[in-house]
Amino acid sequence: MITTVRNYLDEKVIWKRTADPILPFEAENNGERMVIRINDFPHDNLYTLIVNDEEIASFDDWPQSWVTK
Repeated sequence: MITTVRNYLDEKVIWKRTADPILPFEAENNGERMVIRINDFPHDNLYTLIVNDEEIASFDDWPQSWVTK
């Protein structure tokens, strides 16, 4: 599956916590598997969004439209 180019950081996503400290959140959105990776902060951005095993974006501030459960 090819990941379409869009701004995932602006979409409403409901994240579920995992037991993995490196990949602590996962979600499914529009049929795509999404995970959040914690990076080596402050040398790197705090988070990386991975969609269908492809790194999409790295960022520091959690998007307001995202919800964690």
